[in-house]
Amino acid sequence: MDSVILKEVPMESEIADGIRIIVNKVLRIDPSEFRISEETNLFELGLESLNVIELIAELELAYNITIDVEDLSQDLFSRFGMLVAFMQGKSTARH
Repeated sequence: MDSVILKEVPMESEIADGIRIIVNKVLRIDPSEFRISEETNLFELGLESLNVIELIAELELAYNITIDVEDLSQDLFSRFGMLVAFMQGKSTARH
């Protein structure tokens, strides 16, 4: 991961909600049946190599950012809260 500082982001923030929508779409999760929380392990929800690529593409498009290969790690997707903090850092660094 690059030098983006991972700060705590409220899990009810606009960015968390947007990322949650994207994750639900990529993993085909019905949000009325399961709510992704900060501690949710995305791999346990079915995230795997092929849909990681789709997830990254969707995030880059939605937030107008580039996620570098150096940014990727298994830890980034191990908890939803980590992904939200990473994306918050990327969005802040862009401004």
